Amino acid sequence: MHGSVRRRFEVNRFIYAADGTFMNWVETETHVGTHVECPLHYLENGKDVASLPLETFMGEAVAVNLRTKRAQPITPMDLGDAGVRKGDIVLLWSGWNGGDRPVMSVEAAEWLLKTRVKMIGVDDSIGVEAPNSMATHDLLLRNDIPIIEGLSNLDGLKRDRFFFMALPLKVRGLDSSWVRAIALEGI
Repeated sequence: MHGSVRRRFEVNRFIYAADGTFMNWVETETHVGTHVECPLHYLENGKDVASLPLETFMGEAVAVNLRTKRAQPITPMDLGDAGVRKGDIVLLWSGWNGGDRPVMSVEAAEWLLKTRVKMIGVDDSIGVEAPNSMATHDLLLRNDIPIIEGLSNLDGLKRDRFFFMALPLKVRGLDSSWVRAIALEGI
């Protein structure tokens, strides 16, 4: 389940006849749990997860605490004040739910693009889009800046800056991929 949308995820175990080992069939979609959306998610001829450089999905990250933004748009000033820099992976969280979640403004998405961040990520307490809009997806994905959705435990980070990685499956044709997101604070 992602946000309030119910998504199919089935795991069926079987015995592989050739050697008697246990294996699983997994039937789901690419937007289940923590996942990274790539340009192909939004653009017909966009890059798939296998076409973006591996370095896109790891590097220096900054956690942006937006607790003070209850039901307000996220602004460029919020990002600049948090120390977002060129090449960063930007992870946003607020602790709010439902209609109290802050949402990304078009101006903030434009600022992230101009700052040339590497990737953004959100937990369920942040709205990537304002209602009835796809402007953030358009601005970021059109410019090869992936979006991670479904992150968790961002409120447990002890540092604002750290090394982060969220590696997708390298499968051609996938618009998005499940990831295992890891923050390394002691490096």
